Amino acid sequence: MPKNHTYVLGINAYDHDVSACLLRDGEIAYAITKERLSREKHDTGFFDSVVDYCLEAEGISLEEVDLVVRNCYVLPVDEMEKRMIHEDLPEIMGGAREKVMSHPLYLPSSNKVVTISHHLAHAYSAFAVSPYQEGAVMVTDGVGSYCADVTEPYPESSKAHPLARESESYYKFSGSNLETVKKVWMGPSRGFLSDEFFNMEGLGAVYSRVSSYIFGDWNKCGEVMGLAPYGRPNRIKPMVKLENGELETVEWGREFNQPFQAEGRQVWEKSPSMSHWEDVAWQVQDDTERVLIKRAIWLRETTGAKHLTIAGGVGLNCVANGRILREAGFDEVWVQPAAGDDGIAIGCAYYGYLAILNKPRTFVQKHSCLGKEYKQGDVEGAISRPSIKMQINIKRSDDICAESAKLLSEGNIFGWFQGGSEFGPRALGNRSILADPRKPEMKDILNSRVKFRQPFRPFAPIVLYERAEEIFEGKGDSPFMLIVKPVKPEWQDRIPAIVHVDGTARIQTVREDINPRLYRLLKEFDRLTGVPVLLNTSFNVKGEPIVETPIEAVDCFLATGMDYLAIHDTLIGKSQLHKMVAPLKKAFWDGFKRGATPS
Repeated sequence: MPKNHTYVLGINAYDHDVSACLLRDGEIAYAITKERLSREKHDTGFFDSVVDYCLEAEGISLEEVDLVVRNCYVLPVDEMEKRMIHEDLPEIMGGAREKVMSHPLYLPSSNKVVTISHHLAHAYSAFAVSPYQEGAVMVTDGVGSYCADVTEPYPESSKAHPLARESESYYKFSGSNLETVKKVWMGPSRGFLSDEFFNMEGLGAVYSRVSSYIFGDWNKCGEVMGLAPYGRPNRIKPMVKLENGELETVEWGREFNQPFQAEGRQVWEKSPSMSHWEDVAWQVQDDTERVLIKRAIWLRETTGAKHLTIAGGVGLNCVANGRILREAGFDEVWVQPAAGDDGIAIGCAYYGYLAILNKPRTFVQKHSCLGKEYKQGDVEGAISRPSIKMQINIKRSDDICAESAKLLSEGNIFGWFQGGSEFGPRALGNRSILADPRKPEMKDILNSRVKFRQPFRPFAPIVLYERAEEIFEGKGDSPFMLIVKPVKPEWQDRIPAIVHVDGTARIQTVREDINPRLYRLLKEFDRLTGVPVLLNTSFNVKGEPIVETPIEAVDCFLATGMDYLAIHDTLIGKSQLHKMVAPLKKAFWDGFKRGATPS
């Protein structure tokens, strides 16, 4: 049987946010992060599960893939794999050494498998799927490849020590051609206490250092951004600044003497350091915004570009993105929805398709719902389990949008599971928890009863695309919830549950041609309430990845304070028996976690 398609597989390998992306004739067929399958946040290790997911969803074998392109920011993938021969690396191999070493993508001899460097992959993830034929690219993250491992040409003025690490990279593009304009490096570390990237001198590195300082985890930058508006301006000296185009970082002194002690019994929310942490968060957020705006203006003036594309973990800072859109002078700004290292898989795949196979750019990423769709049989399997059936009421709806909108308008909290899962950290209407934004108490209810997370953290609105400018300040589409905009004063009291303490919101605009079911749900809610907005948050609880399967959706629904769950056209509620079963299950698991033996 003749081969009908060109397939390219991109992989973010081994370190955090392992992921895979499969292209079919230059379009994204499927993409998935390992955490959605393993249920371990930001999961590391071997990538066979994500590769298998994409291949099985497409119904092909690895032999049918024309090209595989990989990246690992720690080391080039082949060098990493050579280390595995003589080193025990359980965090990478996951206790499956023999399985890893027998896999065809471990130290492959085929010329169909190549490795590229980190920021190059980020850059391709941004411009290659953007709606622009010409423009600029801004890549800023915590840490990228060593200078010695960079696979792209770059200006002589950007040369650095071989052991320097990528921090910022700037490009211009036309069609499929990408040219490096400038690279900013972090100097080599001195090892041991300095070898963690967040102790280095880079924009994203300093932000991650603040995350580690406040939350005990470098990968809580989103929480830092959410905490920042509670801080007092200029109570902390600037941590990063731009002087004559050069990034300067300030050495931390005795004023930074209140780190969160994650290993102790300290309760974060009750810490006497809270006011200090809020001030630190405000300062690093303000510093970051100022640097990024100056960088973006310089990039526009240097390249003459009218359009900007953004990737890299700092690109998830939607407050900074909003200011870049409003203040940097570009006509339009497009941010890769998987701007972090999960999106590396997309960039690897498109580097292979455009730069190696020399194919033309034809695809624009209009949505991020790149997971496989689950069949009704999968739903039936999830709800027919004996332990589940007795806890739920099931209804097949003839109009799931109209029924759900009515229940939402009555104050009920919904799990909303439709189509393929979103690729990236945001739930954009296929794996979402939805609620009525008109109720000011809804934020606290969701944080305490459903999400089990800190009370300061805000929730985002989804809004009909054509009504967005009526409710939020500023122009520009925001389909991926990566732009923060001020809420117009006359609307702040109408939708208080999605208004952050500083009067802003991280908005997602919804178009009928992109997500017709979510669009219709919003239309029905608007018809009932006069408000074309719903509160949207990810379908998970604190510390867990977003749900991928119907089974995970049902289990999360029953373990939280959600009132209803819509999976496809199936409407699920909780039975009276659930009210008796749920406390017993909670007591059992609380005891299990404490090491107690339930009686």
